[in-house]
Amino acid sequence: NRVVLYSEGYDGPFSVDLTRLEVVTAERETTAALIRGIAARFRELGYRIGGFNACLTSAVLPGSGLSSSAAVEVLIGTIFNVLFNDGTIPPETIAAIGQYAENHHFGKPCGLMDQMACAVGGIVHIDFKDPQQPLVEKVDFDFAAQQYRLLVVNTGGSHADLTADY
Repeated sequence: NRVVLYSEGYDGPFSVDLTRLEVVTAERETTAALIRGIAARFRELGYRIGGFNACLTSAVLPGSGLSSSAAVEVLIGTIFNVLFNDGTIPPETIAAIGQYAENHHFGKPCGLMDQMACAVGGIVHIDFKDPQQPLVEKVDFDFAAQQYRLLVVNTGGSHADLTADY
C-alpha cells in the first residue's frame, strides 16, 4: 500500500505509505508531499487509492514556471483515477485535488490555473469568475497548420520562491 515514484535526474525514489496520509511537516516542498496530498484528498472525497510504482522523465526544470508541480499532481491523480476509479473522475476534479495537495501538503499557495491546464490538456480557455466552478473550454487551434510555433525560452528566472502575493 505504497506509491513509489522514480524520477529521472532525482536521487532515489519518492515513496509514500498510503496508510499515513496526514500532513508531514518535514516533507514540505517535496514530491512526496504532493503524492501524500493527492492520496489524502482522494480518500477524503471518497475515491479509491492504492499502491503503484511509476517512473517519470521530464525536460521541465523545477521552479521554471512551466507547471512542473501541477504536472506531477495531475499525473499522480490520473494514475489513481485510471487504476482505482475506472477513469471516472473528471479532469476538473483532479485539478482541484492537485491544488489542495500543493496548498496543504506541499505548503505553497497556488491558484488552479496550472493544474486545470495540465488536467484538461491542450490549449484551454478558463474563466475563473466563479473560482469554485471555473468554466473550462478547449481551444481548437492547430499551430502547425497556421505556420506558428511555440517557443519556450529560459530567462534564467525561477518561480520556486513565489509567495501568496503572486
